[in-house]
Amino acid sequence: MKIDLHIHSRYSDGVDEIEELIPKIVDHGIDVFALTDHDCTDGWDEAAQLAKKYGISFIPGIEITTQGTFKDHKVGIHLLAYLPDVNNPELQALLVENRELRQTRMKKLVENLQVDYPDLTYEKVVAGARELSTIGRPDLVSALWDLGGFDDVQDIWNGPVAKGSPYYVSIKARDVLEIIRIVRNAGGVPVIAHPLSRLGDDSNAAQFFPEEHFEQMVEAGLLGLETSHIEVSPAMREVLEKFAAKHNLILTGSSDYHGSGGKKKDNVLGVRTTTPEMLERILAAGTGTAPTLS
Repeated sequence: MKIDLHIHSRYSDGVDEIEELIPKIVDHGIDVFALTDHDCTDGWDEAAQLAKKYGISFIPGIEITTQGTFKDHKVGIHLLAYLPDVNNPELQALLVENRELRQTRMKKLVENLQVDYPDLTYEKVVAGARELSTIGRPDLVSALWDLGGFDDVQDIWNGPVAKGSPYYVSIKARDVLEIIRIVRNAGGVPVIAHPLSRLGDDSNAAQFFPEEHFEQMVEAGLLGLETSHIEVSPAMREVLEKFAAKHNLILTGSSDYHGSGGKKKDNVLGVRTTTPEMLERILAAGTGTAPTLS
C-alpha cells in the first residue's frame, strides 16, 4: 500500500486543480492520499468525490501556519492537521485569520520588493493564483518569474524571497502550542510538517535539536512528526525519530507535492510515504471528520 499524506492543490500553492490532481495520484500508484492545502479545506468535498470515483482512499487534512520559539527565536512552523472537524468554529476562525494574515504579509512583501522590482504588483501575484486560494510565497515566485530576468526559479527562492532577504516579511501567526490544542479540540491529529528542515546547517543535529520546545508541543497534544520528507536531512531525521520513539509519536512520510510549473521544486508524488501502521494510528486518533476509504 502506497500512502502519501502531504499534497497541495491550487486551493493553496499547488499547480493542479483537484480534477487534474486525483488522476495523477492514481497514475503514481498511490492508494491513500491526504489533501493538505495551506489554511484551507475548500478542496475536501471534491477530493472525496473523486477518490470514490477512482477507488482510492482520501484523508482530509490542512497545513496550518503557526509560530514557535526555537533557541529563543521565533520561527514559522507548519502543522499538518488530519481529520479535524471542518465545522469546528474555533478552527474555522483560525483558518480565516491565517488567510487574512497571508494577504497582509504578501502586500508588504510586494511593497518591499517594488523598490528593486517596480513592475511587480500585488494584483500580478493574485492573478497567478486560483481565485479565493490561500496566497503564499510560491505565488510571489511565480509573479517574479513572469517578469523575467532570472535564469532559474531557484534563483528567486534563494534571492529576493529568501527568509534572509532584506525584503522578507514573516507571518505573525499564533503560537503552535495554541494551535495544537485547537486541532485536538476539533478531533484532528496534529503532526509537525518537515520539522526543523529550514533552519540551516544541522551538521550537529543532536546539539541543535530544541528538545524542550518539542516536549512542550507533545504536552500540548502533538501526536506526530513528518520525518520522511525530502527536506529533512538523515542526521535530523535520526534525532527526530529517537525523540518520537521516546514519546510514542506517529511518524509520517510524504511528498509535499506542489506540482511542476515553476512555483516550487517538483517533489514527485509518492517520493516519500507513510506506513500502513502509522496510517491506522491516524485513523484511530482522528474523530473530527470521516475519511473516504476504498
